[in-house]
Amino acid sequence: MFGMGFLFHAIQPLIHLYQRATPTEHGALRLARLVRRLLPRVQWAGTFTTPDGLTLDLDLATYPDCCMALGLYELATARLIRRRLQPGDHFVDAGANLGYFTLLAARIVGPTGRVDAFEPQPDNRQRLIRHVQRHNLTAIVRVHPLALSNRSGETVIHGYPVSDDRHNHGCASMFGDSPVRHTVPTGRLDEVLAGTSPRMIKMDVEGAEDLVVEGMAKMIQVEHPPWIVGEYNVEASRQAGVAADAWLRRAMMLQPRYGAFRIDDRLRRITLNDATMRQVNVLLDAD
Repeated sequence: MFGMGFLFHAIQPLIHLYQRATPTEHGALRLARLVRRLLPRVQWAGTFTTPDGLTLDLDLATYPDCCMALGLYELATARLIRRRLQPGDHFVDAGANLGYFTLLAARIVGPTGRVDAFEPQPDNRQRLIRHVQRHNLTAIVRVHPLALSNRSGETVIHGYPVSDDRHNHGCASMFGDSPVRHTVPTGRLDEVLAGTSPRMIKMDVEGAEDLVVEGMAKMIQVEHPPWIVGEYNVEASRQAGVAADAWLRRAMMLQPRYGAFRIDDRLRRITLNDATMRQVNVLLDAD
């Protein structure tokens, strides 16, 4: 008789079809939690290969790991990256975590392209480096131990223990009250990547988006500004003491040609006073 582990792997092709066909990621976490039950609990932490061929060290007990393992993590954003990036492009991953989007982008831009991945949280960065090395992408991906901000210096990153079921390893932030703290260097993107012209910048920095945008003002005020993908997160912004749309307003002031679009099954233009949005990814596009 086949065990539950066999069923988990046997269902992977169906998940791949679902991943390609479903219009949005709504319900992805619920599906991931259902599918993980097909594995014995002792096998939830380990190395998993996603439908896109990424081999990652994950713990299915946590989010976003359980969604990443099945290729269901932020599907609309992943599709946008695949659709927009081309070989030879330069991609910046601000808040790279364990490297899910870093690896996706690196495989697209290829050996003639470049990926700069910024991850200040030490545990996340170790996993990121391990994944980059495992996929033989060290010639393409540069990992930076910086928290991007509006100044060079130092800051404290607040992390969360595994026992904290309200947060996950992706919630590490400059703003918080967690006893798990790390002092890390900060830097301005304009200075760290001076002389470069990224095609796309993705930000997931838990409330620090406005600081990151301020630190890349020169990079935005050019003839061909980068696409910017960032999180509109009401709770993280409140903890940081800023409005959720503060980074959008700053970027659109610096670059008036930017339009703001909600990333979903299709791009939907948004207004900055939309009270219905709580936590979504947004694209700034000047093309």
